[in-house]
Amino acid sequence: MAGKSLVSRLIWMLASSMAGLWLLGSVAAGMLTVFEVHERLDDAIEEVAQRLLPATYDAVQQPQAMQQMAKRLVATMDARALAYQIVGPAGEIVMRSENAPETPFPVPRQAGFHDVPQYRVYSQPAAVDDYFIEVGEPAMHRSESLRRAVALTVGPLLLFLPLSWFLIRWAVLRSMRSLDRLRSEIGRRDGSNLSQIPDMGLPTELAPIEGAVNRLLERLERALATERQFAANSAHELRTPIAAVLAQMQLLSAQLAGTPHGGRAARIVNQIKGLSSLAEKLLQLSRAGAGVATLRERIDILTVLQVLVDEFRRREDVGDRLVVTAECPDEFIVQGELDVLGITLRNLIENAVRYGAPDEPIEIVIGRDRQIRLLNGGAAIPSETLETLKKPFVRGCAVGAGGGLGLAIVDSVMKQIGGSLTLMSPAIGRRGGFEARLTFPKPT
Repeated sequence: MAGKSLVSRLIWMLASSMAGLWLLGSVAAGMLTVFEVHERLDDAIEEVAQRLLPATYDAVQQPQAMQQMAKRLVATMDARALAYQIVGPAGEIVMRSENAPETPFPVPRQAGFHDVPQYRVYSQPAAVDDYFIEVGEPAMHRSESLRRAVALTVGPLLLFLPLSWFLIRWAVLRSMRSLDRLRSEIGRRDGSNLSQIPDMGLPTELAPIEGAVNRLLERLERALATERQFAANSAHELRTPIAAVLAQMQLLSAQLAGTPHGGRAARIVNQIKGLSSLAEKLLQLSRAGAGVATLRERIDILTVLQVLVDEFRRREDVGDRLVVTAECPDEFIVQGELDVLGITLRNLIENAVRYGAPDEPIEIVIGRDRQIRLLNGGAAIPSETLETLKKPFVRGCAVGAGGGLGLAIVDSVMKQIGGSLTLMSPAIGRRGGFEARLTFPKPT
């Protein structure tokens, strides 16, 4: 049973138990039915023999007349009907029914029941000395009676077994709805949603699980909040000293220009700029993790994208490489927070500029299916690396000054607004390159 669901296990165990009880009940009912049928049929044979006692005198005094009366009393040749004989002292048949054998039943001359081939015979002394009344029931009749009785007793139980399986399955599935609801609520929780699970009126067995999960979510929320606050405070506190150091270093670099130390000073300036960019990304990541993207303003993302495209085209390392293709109508309405959506698109474009092939274009395709695709050139990224790019501080290659936070910020924001970020390499329709696809939900 390893690997089966809890529902399947419960249904299987309950159905098996019910089938076992049904089997025991059927056997007991069958045995009781057989006993009762034997007893009733034996009573019927004995009753017939008692009714024939008064006819014994007449059978002895007027045998021929009683034979004619016997034919009228039992006017049947049915092999399954009761047959009787009145046997004399010498073993001769004085009187018999039409369906009785012409020879006496092979039973001892003593009162009681006797089983012989094809008959169950009840023998009883008659009212005249040395005469016996013998009543025989055909074995065929008794067998048919037993089969019908057992079928009528056990047959309904055969219908009860599949019906019980459906009832057990219905009851188990209905009882598991509470567990499904709890599982669904837990599944909705992630790094951006650590809210407490509301009271769902769960059964006594599940209520402690709900409480334990809520306590765990509370601890996780405090830990994540502390972590985010630390990152935000650290990044914020570093901005001012980093800016001051950068200013002083740029001044020193300008003074050392043309000297043997000028190149080293320029490299230090670039490293400080990278440190400043990292602090800014940490602030953005902290802001995204705090859930600010859940603010639901209706924004035309085409306007935001146009501003960013104009800004990037003014950079020397971008220029005309940035190509925009719009397949959708004039508006692309998205619900979110303006600054956060701007940060999202900026990080996506910066990622393409930093890691894409510098001699290939960067394409932004605005699709009709509420998608924005960003494609850049370069070598294909291995699938095992592609799956990790959404994690913080993970980069696709060692080249570049990025800190590996851009795609993590984009992914966090897209999840909060109900959309998704999909990464592909090689890009669709190409042998290489990289494609990032943003899918936005419809506005409400």
